[in-house]
Amino acid sequence: MTAHDERNSTLRWGVLGATSYIATHLMPAIAATPGCALTAVASRPERAAAAAELGRAFGATAHPDYATLLADPAIEAVYIPLPNTEHVDWTLRALAAGKHVLVEKPMAMDEDGCARVEKAAEAASRTVMEAFMYRFHPQQLRAAEILASGEIGELRLVRASFAFRIESGSGNIRLDPALGGGATWDVGCYAVDVPLLFFGQAPQHVSARLSSRPGLTVDSSAVATMDFGRGRSAVVDYSIDYGPRAAYELQGTRGTLMVRNAWAMDGEDGVITVLTENGVREETVPAANHYQRQVEAFARAVRNGAPAPMSLTESRRTARVGSALVASAAVGGVAVDTSTDTSEAR
Repeated sequence: MTAHDERNSTLRWGVLGATSYIATHLMPAIAATPGCALTAVASRPERAAAAAELGRAFGATAHPDYATLLADPAIEAVYIPLPNTEHVDWTLRALAAGKHVLVEKPMAMDEDGCARVEKAAEAASRTVMEAFMYRFHPQQLRAAEILASGEIGELRLVRASFAFRIESGSGNIRLDPALGGGATWDVGCYAVDVPLLFFGQAPQHVSARLSSRPGLTVDSSAVATMDFGRGRSAVVDYSIDYGPRAAYELQGTRGTLMVRNAWAMDGEDGVITVLTENGVREETVPAANHYQRQVEAFARAVRNGAPAPMSLTESRRTARVGSALVASAAVGGVAVDTSTDTSEAR
């Protein structure tokens, strides 16, 4: 991939989508990041007025649709937070238009979709990264340091629980199966990512049980296990029936590390608890805006022509495991192999 043109030190961003969540978290993060500028927003035609209002708040131009924004030569990078089923299509369109892309998780709902994005990114010499904002909070970096130090010994078990309740009848797109809704492809992505991040590999097998709240046509809760081989495992649960919860534990041969809230927001300190034979100690990690840190890391990769801090190989792996969880649940929780890259692209 090519480095960002240093003659123009400001990376100019466009956002495909105009919602209150984006306006609260990602748009301010882009606007506040040194060397970045929120230049344009776009929406579906029926939300043009809302997009224009959001644009004015950030001094950004409002485009009447997504394609028009992608055709704007002033835009160099785009953030894509559209419904899950649209991530691959609009990422490919953005790459074809010569844009760098930060796309919301899940990048794709199957491994082949991620492989298509990877192939297109290589052809366009552009940076693409899946947006797992929680990875960029200093408490996750500190947890990795403690694990690497050997204080809790060799990692044997990861427990991760991620959940927040979405009310039935709310009209939330996460409840619409036609838009890739359901717990697995939303909050489940975080639960899946934690063991993959800390073990640094895909599991060999996964097994899952999914359930649906009465009246819903998407999965709303799940419990799953993952086998990483050599006595290493993960147990995860995720849900849109209960919450909020975003906690994980790293169980080592000599101790346990616990992160109370992986979604710690700006203004909220992170808390890590370590339990060993020497007793219990607690570390406070100063508050940080992980959305802004994610934007900073992505922009740095673009500027330097360096690999994105979350690789497309990792995204393929996450999509593979998510698909396997769904497949396992469909046959009553039978273990499904996840050890092999099943995408066609190499």
